[in-house]
Amino acid sequence: MTQKKILIITTNHSSYPGADAVGQARLGYSANTYVIRVPDPVMFPEDFYMRAFDKGIAGIIIMSSGSDCPYEGAYERLSKRIARVYEQMRAKGIAANRLKLTTICTVCRAAFLKEISEMEKAVAAV
Repeated sequence: MTQKKILIITTNHSSYPGADAVGQARLGYSANTYVIRVPDPVMFPEDFYMRAFDKGIAGIIIMSSGSDCPYEGAYERLSKRIARVYEQMRAKGIAANRLKLTTICTVCRAAFLKEISEMEKAVAAV
């Protein structure tokens, strides 16, 4: 059985250092996760997420900086964008729990692993 692919979008200044802390502590998580590091996830348009699902990504976790984002207004724009993506997912019959916007800090190792575990459970039914 092939594991379902999970895409994790991280930020340079908060969630990626959190992911790196997981690796440095040698805490394991499934090899079916693909971590990409970007300045801020607001850079991705709505159709990016839908295309990712179309191309076989089973789940997407957007690990943002939340209100600590250094880019003015970026988190608010991202939140609104993801709300629109949820509407598109609903229209296509894609379960909402396959996309998650969350905040992960630089030292949030347990939270990082918890998000992956929860997404693995969500995509198991896909």
